[in-house]
Amino acid sequence: MGPRIVIAGGGFGGLYAALYLARSPDRPRGMTITLIDRKNFFTFTPLLTEVGSGSLGREHVTQPYRVFSSKHDFDFLQAKIERLNVADGEVVTNVGSVPYDYLVLALGNEPRYFGLEDVERAAMPFQTLRHALALRNRVAGLVERIEHEPDEEARSAMLSFVVAGGGPAGTEVASELRHLLREVVPLYYEIDVRPRIALVEADDEILGGFDPQLAAEGRRVLERRGVEVCVGVRVAGYEDGEVRLSDGQRIRASTLIWTAGAEPSRVIRESDLPRSDGGGVAVDDYLRVEGHPNIYTVGDCSHVINARTGEPYPNVAPIAINQGVRAAGNIENDIVGRPLEEYQAHYAGKIVSLGAGQALVETLGFRWTGRPAWWMYRLVYLLKLVGARPKARVAVTLALNRMFAPDLSYEGLAGEPLPGEN
Repeated sequence: MGPRIVIAGGGFGGLYAALYLARSPDRPRGMTITLIDRKNFFTFTPLLTEVGSGSLGREHVTQPYRVFSSKHDFDFLQAKIERLNVADGEVVTNVGSVPYDYLVLALGNEPRYFGLEDVERAAMPFQTLRHALALRNRVAGLVERIEHEPDEEARSAMLSFVVAGGGPAGTEVASELRHLLREVVPLYYEIDVRPRIALVEADDEILGGFDPQLAAEGRRVLERRGVEVCVGVRVAGYEDGEVRLSDGQRIRASTLIWTAGAEPSRVIRESDLPRSDGGGVAVDDYLRVEGHPNIYTVGDCSHVINARTGEPYPNVAPIAINQGVRAAGNIENDIVGRPLEEYQAHYAGKIVSLGAGQALVETLGFRWTGRPAWWMYRLVYLLKLVGARPKARVAVTLALNRMFAPDLSYEGLAGEPLPGEN
């Protein structure tokens, strides 16, 4: 028996850690690599907003883990991780315990509602494929229902949406919603209500972390398109179909979409692993959990400080990929007796879509906006898609979308509750 390596979580960090180790020319005889995830497919999360708007389908952003495991010779286990038994070196799942010699934690994060129980009950989170499909079905179901609603105020509320969180995720959700409601829906429905979309951000500007001039340009683009951008306020509650803001303002809206906060997964929160002030797992310069030299943490559940800026690295796919590869490389180094290497991030910059041929790109000291940035956004994500089949599918579908409107079929039955309804 060689060393047993277990990777908990199959996001970008976990998958790339598995692929690195499986391809390693220094892989010792008998070494086993086991990737555990609750789903049996990898999700390309940067394109989830376009799944939510109907521009892309689930088949464009998913690929079964067993496609990777069979090709690259590692094991995949579909299971729900219940807890970590660090003392005995085991990951406890709903189908049994999996022992490890090295563990890579790539469990991602979960929505954080800051104790707002009414918001947690009412809000639709936006992190996974299921969330994106639920939003798409909710919008399609609402526009079907509105034709049978006689009350004008109720119709207005049905097509009012509040997006909490003005980071890249919230900005892209608001942009795609605007495109869907104001450009696609009118092709099929005669609706006498003007859709309302409000983007709420607690900071003084949306897209924190972007260049201030670029963030301001993004805000101007959204506002020109009719998206209400509310900065310096936060969502404070939701009751009787109204979103209550911290400044006392109330927005009557049927749908509250939550991208305003995240925290490490329940498994991490309930473990005895050390946590940083930022909430993530505390790691050293080699991505090892403090006090546990055989456990590495990567991606959204870790808390790694950028030595150059003094700020935590952002929760974006390129960072998760880099961390997964570095953690895997250090496990390999430890096994063969080489010195470990410190983690240093290498990523080109930041990118966010504003929909309808607009994007913001900040890379290598340059700032791009408008159509050139949009083509850069498209090219980057097409190249980042894992596998030739997803690349071909997405490229063909995006080309067809220029000639045909997105699918607005509603995956539900009349009389059934819409996604997000209790």
